Amino acid sequence: MPNNAPGDPHTMITTSVRGHLASQDFGPAYGWSRCPPVALFEAPINTEYKEDMQPLEGMLRDLSRRASALILWLDCDREGEAISDEVRAVCLKGNPRLGTQNRIYRAKFSTVLPGEIGRALRTLGRVNENFVQAVQLRSEHDLRVGAAFTRFQTLRLQKKFDGFQERGVVSYGPCQFPTLGFVVERWARIETFIPENFWALEMSIRLNADGSVANDSVQNQNGNVYSNQQGKSIHLNWKRVRLYDRPTTTAIYDACLEAGEAVVTSLTGRPKNKWRPIPLATVELQKRASKYLRIGSEELMHKAEELYNQGFISYPRTETEKFRPEFNHHTLIQSFEAVAGEFGDFASNLLSNNNFQNPRAGPNDDNAHPPITPAKAVSPDALIHPKILTMSLFLAEHLPTASSKFQMALPRPFFL
Repeated sequence: MPNNAPGDPHTMITTSVRGHLASQDFGPAYGWSRCPPVALFEAPINTEYKEDMQPLEGMLRDLSRRASALILWLDCDREGEAISDEVRAVCLKGNPRLGTQNRIYRAKFSTVLPGEIGRALRTLGRVNENFVQAVQLRSEHDLRVGAAFTRFQTLRLQKKFDGFQERGVVSYGPCQFPTLGFVVERWARIETFIPENFWALEMSIRLNADGSVANDSVQNQNGNVYSNQQGKSIHLNWKRVRLYDRPTTTAIYDACLEAGEAVVTSLTGRPKNKWRPIPLATVELQKRASKYLRIGSEELMHKAEELYNQGFISYPRTETEKFRPEFNHHTLIQSFEAVAGEFGDFASNLLSNNNFQNPRAGPNDDNAHPPITPAKAVSPDALIHPKILTMSLFLAEHLPTASSKFQMALPRPFFL
């Protein structure tokens, strides 16, 4: 720790908070019936601690009185920086010396792996005041705009329509209305869409192993004729794709039947690569869980957070699709070698014969959390709930698949 000689003993007390400690609202003088909505754009805003947060506030004050330094280990995004500022403000009320002696530090980390925690302790910084002010400005903007327009449209509609008072508040939010606009636009396109019939030609051929064209039907020894399913089927694409005139399409179809054969004028080909998957972010995890595991988004996040709370995976709400250079993949994969069965065998194979390479980097990074990845090895037998087991298997298999230099795959196809 800064200002301490290396090797000095420390007693570190670790605690946690539940998101934002403080909340902002208008005072009693600016109630619904006490001022016009436009007054809210310049009304003073009060910061207060809700009843369920008051025990946390008292705990932080008590602990800070005994502390000689404060290290803030909140998420390393803008929201985490704002929460750090709130924690700092509460602790300064309990121990002002933390501020006068400049003993408040900010830890920068993205995972809770031992190496990353040690690095964060060795490189402590300060709270980013610009991030704090950005979050505070956005919060104030959302409060003023949302409250003013909610009151305006609710009161106006109540006067304009009979019986509207029983319907409650008509909420307005800076994010809700643009989203609602997209929904209405899509609905309007569907409502005004006029379907139109079209026709298309489909053609395919089946080739034998020697490249010759196979017959469509084959007769067996008993004289029965059945469809030939042997050989490789090639589906040909019509350059015009579709026509909206049936007689014209029928005429072209008849011409093809009369010709009886076709001439290949050119043949082109190109190699096709199957890229390794990029590290998982929340949206991609939700897509794959819905498509392959048949688990809805709400249930998925609930089970993922259970795995996170047990220390089995990293934080499941992230936009990051790339690992930081200091992330130690080998140590994590080595821990799976002790798991009996296919996981252990796959991990051993991945770390031998130069099969491992760093996962591909995706385009997004929220600078707060790593991609969703296993945090430690766990035997599948230790997970009782079937969907938690499925989630754990999915995440455990994604990391080595993304890290494999060659096309190595575990048995379950939906993990690839």
